[in-house]
Amino acid sequence: MIALEREGLRHRVGLALRPQLLRWDDVERIEGGVVHGADGTQLRLDAAVLAEALKAWKGPLLASSLEEAASRLERWLSGPHGPRRVARWLVDAASALGASDVHVESQVAGAVVRLRLEGELVALCALSKADSQELSAALKGLAGCLPYRCDIAQEGRIERAGVCADVRGSFVPTALGERIALRLFGRLFSLESLGMSPAVLEALNEALNSKTGLLLVSGASGSGKTTTLYAALGYLATTRPGAHLSLEDPVEQRLRVAGVAVDQIELEPARGLTAEAMLVAALRQDVDVLAVGEIRTAAEARLALEAAHTGRLVLAGIHAGSPAEARQRMLDLGVEEGRLVATLRGVLHQELVTGPCGCASPAACDKCRGLGRRRQLVAELALPAGKASLRGVS
Repeated sequence: MIALEREGLRHRVGLALRPQLLRWDDVERIEGGVVHGADGTQLRLDAAVLAEALKAWKGPLLASSLEEAASRLERWLSGPHGPRRVARWLVDAASALGASDVHVESQVAGAVVRLRLEGELVALCALSKADSQELSAALKGLAGCLPYRCDIAQEGRIERAGVCADVRGSFVPTALGERIALRLFGRLFSLESLGMSPAVLEALNEALNSKTGLLLVSGASGSGKTTTLYAALGYLATTRPGAHLSLEDPVEQRLRVAGVAVDQIELEPARGLTAEAMLVAALRQDVDVLAVGEIRTAAEARLALEAAHTGRLVLAGIHAGSPAEARQRMLDLGVEEGRLVATLRGVLHQELVTGPCGCASPAACDKCRGLGRRRQLVAELALPAGKASLRGVS
């Protein structure tokens, strides 16, 4: 006898001799009428329950709207599905809806799940206290954190099969329970799909075609600097074969998995993998293109400029409110003004601005997904002296 239960598949072998239980979260695959567990357990299903088992294991289809996703999540929480599979579906559904972040916020009676869509947090659904605690433990388990610790701050990653980007998870205790923030990165963008004006894009391509020099990408937190750096690295990997290396804290998308020929180093100061140490090492790696996720210290600024001055193209992010502020930030970090002027190929400053979508029917719009508004990239490329700066949005 096989019965579908909340905890998994129960298989009674022979005449009630040896019952076996295989949790849904431990099911690795279902093929040929056999359920394969991660620990090697195998349960053979007859045709009568195979369709039901497949449906329960895979869960509902990804939703195309917030309302549909909320309805399916609420139904699934009360169905025969392990918490981990619910957690994975939530991540996949949020990604399919175009969310950049998922928030689970504890409240007096339970928790609320919100998605960041087009830069704004939008409520998805409410959870009971019990469901929120189960979901929290499941997400922590998937992220490699301690599921039973709710009194400490934890950080981890959730790997997604077939996706080049992991999900970063942050878990912090609050007065009412845990608060969870998941950062999602989806597909890699090309430079053409970022939304820059044709004039800015053409000038940026010209700057990227430089054999040596420093190109800064500036903006506030959340302005898409990392997305632009990845797009630039993708462009260079196809137009300029050679050795490409990126230093990041943390690695947001695994470029080799996406077919982009760029090696990535994740900085881990606790292990001695500091930005300064890795920049020194990078100078000995015979690289043609070097990317630095963000310049934060005087040593990083000096070494990035040195790398650009000695025969490499260096792309670097920097936190600044304008191209002028980005240049001044480099000077404040102690680099020589003359060397900066001689090496700098340009400063690409960007911000994401939310405005009306302009669609005729928000409910049927794939860009704004019913919100009626969406974010657009406004980019300005400040070029070296003697060349006009460019600004615009497509």
